[in-house]
Amino acid sequence: MNQMILGLFLLIGFTVLFGFIGSLLALRRTKIASRLDKYTMRVNQDEPSDLQAGKEPKLSAGRRLIAAVGSRFEGKSFIGRWEKELERAGLPLKAGEFFVLRLLVAGIMTGIGYLMHFQGIALLPALWVGYLLPKFYMKRRKEKRLARCASQLAVSLGTMATAMRAGFSFMQAMQLVGREVPDPIGPEFDRTLREINFGVPVEEALQRLLERLPDADLELVITALLVQRSTGGNLSEILESMQETIHARVRIQEELKALTAQGRLSAWIISLLPIVLGVLINLMNPEYFSPLLTHPIGWMLLGMGAVSGLIGWMAIRKIVRIEV
Repeated sequence: MNQMILGLFLLIGFTVLFGFIGSLLALRRTKIASRLDKYTMRVNQDEPSDLQAGKEPKLSAGRRLIAAVGSRFEGKSFIGRWEKELERAGLPLKAGEFFVLRLLVAGIMTGIGYLMHFQGIALLPALWVGYLLPKFYMKRRKEKRLARCASQLAVSLGTMATAMRAGFSFMQAMQLVGREVPDPIGPEFDRTLREINFGVPVEEALQRLLERLPDADLELVITALLVQRSTGGNLSEILESMQETIHARVRIQEELKALTAQGRLSAWIISLLPIVLGVLINLMNPEYFSPLLTHPIGWMLLGMGAVSGLIGWMAIRKIVRIEV
């Protein structure tokens, strides 16, 4: 009976989680469709869609439930620090919704651990891993978004320099990049232009752009722009020289990434192999594996293994991470 009730709760949890993920994917498809509609006439002009009317896309039941529960946590100090991180990761979530999502994933992982015959203190790692998974996903998404920023920045600077040589102003060149370049450079440049049009000083708007995209190359570009506004100079030539510098750095980073791929893969294999083997042995022969989860000596061995594995993973990551 307990397993049936737990299975029911897991089914509800997975339904809410997958509904939430589906709403995020639908929102992304809506954004892509809005960009395509600027260049194609697929939308019927006689029947304006919700997107043309300025309405928000409909949310799934799971997303509405998470938003309703998450609204009760808005304004709390312990989740306020996630606002900027979610913005940098490009996730359309509020801090309260993200907190509820972490609790939901933690509960699902704990239920899965219980169904796999983990009991007592052995469920704590499953609970902790489930609570950390959304944060890990957010961190990885932020890193990938900033990596795309570095690769797009050189092309964007070249586009701006060419446009300014053709007679465009700096703001018009930024508008061109905001309209043509995908996320993250395009939408962030477009947001910066809207802030300037609303009366925000150019220096402050550029600093906000750097807060949303904390990239070293972008910081160099913004510093050069602010210096040029104070001292003058040929802005198109400055943009072209920065484009060459950033392009060379990106090329070196890609070469280093290829050279260190084996070490990074080794770190993941060494870290995940004991966990996968432990789960498989527990599924095939629970009686053989149970002393490791129920006896204090087994807990001590698991703790020592987790600490040594974490140290090895951090050491390998430190070796293969080379700053350019």
